Amino acid sequence: MAQSDTGTREPGIRLRQLEMLWAVIECGSMKGGAAQLGISVPVVSRGLAQLEQTLGYSLFLREGGKLVPTPEAERLTPSLARMFSAQSELRRLAFGPGSGKRPRLVLAVTPGLEAFSAGWLTRIAASEALSEWLPSLEVLEVSQHDLAIREGRVAMAVSLEAPPEPQGGKRAKTAAARARELKASLRQRAREETTLIEGDDDEAKPTAKAAMPELGDDTPELPFDVEDDAHNAEGTASRSGTSDEAQAEAPPALKLPLMLLWPSCWPLLDKPLTLARLNERPFVDLPETSSQGRLIRGLLKRERVTPASLLEVATPASAGRLARAGSAATIIDALSALQVLEDARGDLIGLPLSMRSERYLELKWQLPTAEEGESLHAVQALLISLLEEEVAASLARLPLADEEG
Repeated sequence: MAQSDTGTREPGIRLRQLEMLWAVIECGSMKGGAAQLGISVPVVSRGLAQLEQTLGYSLFLREGGKLVPTPEAERLTPSLARMFSAQSELRRLAFGPGSGKRPRLVLAVTPGLEAFSAGWLTRIAASEALSEWLPSLEVLEVSQHDLAIREGRVAMAVSLEAPPEPQGGKRAKTAAARARELKASLRQRAREETTLIEGDDDEAKPTAKAAMPELGDDTPELPFDVEDDAHNAEGTASRSGTSDEAQAEAPPALKLPLMLLWPSCWPLLDKPLTLARLNERPFVDLPETSSQGRLIRGLLKRERVTPASLLEVATPASAGRLARAGSAATIIDALSALQVLEDARGDLIGLPLSMRSERYLELKWQLPTAEEGESLHAVQALLISLLEEEVAASLARLPLADEEG
């Protein structure tokens, strides 16, 4: 029980319960509030139920599938906003620049980038412009990056993912163009055949026209519907216009090649190393649940490559170690492959794959909104620059040989 200004004992309210209340007010749903706090929906539901019991009144009404604050909760909203704003400012003053303590510069990376990040951290530590900061690394799955950014726990989150698929805008527009061309061709053919049938006899014209119906009345059956195909393709293309706009707002990314790792103990017999050499050979893959694993499986399928056997491991580093041991060949991202090749000391042959079509990965980064002025913008710009420098330096150490064909 808490002591009030009047000297009476009041029921205690926990800060965590107020955080739940504020998160649900901001997001408009229990699910959104739980995601923002990184906890489950039942935990938020129980916390708000306990808070309502403590306060003695309801906090939300459900209208149209959305939680709407009651008038009582509305009265709390301004105070909650001031409280959490003050909490953020207090954290900045306590740990930010000028506090007398080096603030931590927390960088989040996915597990597959942990080894590569050592070089990036070295560049950050050597930068005079970042000397006031203490860099540290946090390894998080890509699904956790959004929450870490929203909560302000990390200054930058970096991930390595397959490109979005399908790249439907171009494909849909191409399908629509093919459908229109086919339709125009059929119309032209119908006109030519009508002309041939009519001839010069005026009396034959009505009969000829009746014998040759207008296209669309009784068109010869096709393996697909031209109108529907054009309509669906154009619809997809128009929808992709929206996705193209969204793509323009997507996080920035660097394209990185995939690399085939081939055990040196497997003879090549003076023939070039290509993807086709993987046929009838053991191959180690990444889980299909990972974007990199799905990309590689799709690549093998498109290239009609059928390995003799498939092994599956959790990380690119594990796949590289199996390849180095001579157990199987593998395809992994270039940054992981570089680490494996430098440790292999001649036990592996590395072949960078060409990046045509969707045969590449994207190194992406997310940044929190810089609200503390130009100084944080400068820090973010420098972090990106140092990351790009480390990527460029890493790719420069890759083997020069490229995939043929």
